[in-house]
Amino acid sequence: MRAIVLLLISFSLFAQKIDRKSVVERHQVYNQALDTLASLSVGNGHFAFTVDATGLQTFPDFYAKGISLGTQSSWSWHAFPNSENFQRSETYRAENYAGRPMTYALQGHKNARKDAATDYFRANPHRIHLGHVGFRIKLENGTIATPEDVREVTQTLNPYTGEIHSSFSVEGILVKVLTFADPKEDIIYTKVESPLLKIGRLSFQLDFPFPSNQFLDEGVSNAYSEKHKSYLSDTAPQQLIFQHQIDSLQYPVTLKSNQLIQAEKITSHAYEIRGSNLTQIELAIGFGKSKMGDFRSARLRGRDEWRYYWHRGGMIDFGQVKDQRAKELERRMVLSMYLAKVQSSSDEPPQETGLVYNSWFGRPHLEMTWWHLMHFAYWNKGEYLEKVLPWYERNFQEAKALAQRQGLRGVRWQKMTDPNGGESPSSVGSFLLWQQPHIIDMLNELSKRKPTSFQFQYHYMVEETAVAMEDLLSWDSLRNVYRLGPGFIPAQESLPFATTFNAPLELTYWYKGLRIAQEWRQAMGKRPNEKWTHILSHFPVLPEQDGIYQAAAGYGDTYNNSKFISDHPAVVGAFGMVEPLPSTDPEKMRATIRKIEKVWNWGSTWGWDFPLLAMTALRLKDSEKAVDFLLMPLQKNTYLKNGHNFQDKRLRLYMPGNGGLLTTLAWMAQGQEGNTSYSGFPRKWNVQIEGFK
Repeated sequence: MRAIVLLLISFSLFAQKIDRKSVVERHQVYNQALDTLASLSVGNGHFAFTVDATGLQTFPDFYAKGISLGTQSSWSWHAFPNSENFQRSETYRAENYAGRPMTYALQGHKNARKDAATDYFRANPHRIHLGHVGFRIKLENGTIATPEDVREVTQTLNPYTGEIHSSFSVEGILVKVLTFADPKEDIIYTKVESPLLKIGRLSFQLDFPFPSNQFLDEGVSNAYSEKHKSYLSDTAPQQLIFQHQIDSLQYPVTLKSNQLIQAEKITSHAYEIRGSNLTQIELAIGFGKSKMGDFRSARLRGRDEWRYYWHRGGMIDFGQVKDQRAKELERRMVLSMYLAKVQSSSDEPPQETGLVYNSWFGRPHLEMTWWHLMHFAYWNKGEYLEKVLPWYERNFQEAKALAQRQGLRGVRWQKMTDPNGGESPSSVGSFLLWQQPHIIDMLNELSKRKPTSFQFQYHYMVEETAVAMEDLLSWDSLRNVYRLGPGFIPAQESLPFATTFNAPLELTYWYKGLRIAQEWRQAMGKRPNEKWTHILSHFPVLPEQDGIYQAAAGYGDTYNNSKFISDHPAVVGAFGMVEPLPSTDPEKMRATIRKIEKVWNWGSTWGWDFPLLAMTALRLKDSEKAVDFLLMPLQKNTYLKNGHNFQDKRLRLYMPGNGGLLTTLAWMAQGQEGNTSYSGFPRKWNVQIEGFK
């Protein structure tokens, strides 16, 4: 199999004009200090391991408030026991949608038991941190080294190989470390060279933290040591197997070495791992039921996998562009592509902080799936987007049950969810709608490069999703058109639930989703759905006033209301993220963007808002403005040294920003290749592109 992959890669390399290796490797990440916002990750999409400047997870507490040192996997979910026998139905409350009651899973019942049930189902199950593997370094005086004792740091992440090379000294003695992840299994490999090993002052430490049960879990809690178990279950001369159990979740952690290793328990949930006092050691650390491999073959397989990834699909080379902004765009592009593969290419929708640390209890948000993953399709790397489709298939029945609970036919896709498709109670999320058409959009984009059998396989999902969308529309007899709402919170979450209707992004997305569903019916040899034909021919126009598109209908001039000029400027998504309605006027949208630039509360925006605006600029054929938006000098649009999109102290990384950037750049490349939906790159930018057609 590896020979076949190498052969395919060699053909690909022969056909490619861009020196992709050079493009990627000129954006290696260099660290020369223990910078808590410069942590680096290795992984394979469903498993990631984040390290500090030592190349392992030596100082998790020191890094906790930066880019935390997480070890997470797509299977690492835990739930505290439901000792109160809470029922999901206790989280339900009826609210009006378009004049009829619908049942939602909500917060804020003002009833002690119902509120406790809400808290339980919001936080359970939650993703957990699987354990730290770091160094335990003894100083000459016998104490354990702290971050202040680590000197002469030199660390490099090469995104082309997926490897981290680190070196540092303690009391003048050098330590050299190589770190990489297995391309398939939940395994980390490390090779360490140092005289400290030989004199017995450098060993490894494995520890198991306890889940915090909080919105944000940095994986450093040592509380409740009596509520979980860890023990050494099996030993062999070159292998140790530990077990960690929290309630019903139990998993092994296997350490395999090229020499004799032994373990000593140092606290209830921490172990010291020592080698044979040689100057070099190789170690493989496998989490869960991983098939342990050997260091050399794993490294070759990992390099093959990364080479395949970088030479697959599209690539953009900004190297000949004189405009200095292009260099930063290329850096963000390369590192975002690296992070997307490490953090977000799994068989479940990613969480917004990837596999580094928990946000929102580690749960995926389905309205962000498009922002996390859709770029893979546009970069002609659709196989990485396809990985998430089994999650939608597995949880189709849960989405159907949600639709039935709300009196809808078809399926109603959740907003904040879990591996089993359970809906998280929320005072905002349960009212969101714009996640609904995502699966139609994703499947349709994938189908463009697929045989007809792909449409046959997923037609039921498109059809059932569209049926629920139909039921969420109602007839406006006054205007002789259909209406969406009132009774939902749009992508601009600062708008009120009860009175919001015809928000532009949702309205435009509804048109697109139903149009695609109708096209798929015809591709399957079915007759057009007559109701959908009627809806598409009686569709409302975007709400506007004085030539400016508004946040939603019925509110007048929303730019005079401070609440309505905060959060996401989602109105522009009706001409950017989603192709515009036939009735939408480009000049009015251009005027809308100008208005937003003048009055918006930019501190309230999020990382994907800048690509959102840039996408609209591209459809308006203004590539200069698109670049301006992509590089707006605002905190929420900061891209750290490691490529992560920083938001604030709570969200030190935010993967939807990276995904949105990649989608925007792919559209610019497509515009350069002649796709009339978008403009290309700015004039005089001598950009090389390939692989997008």
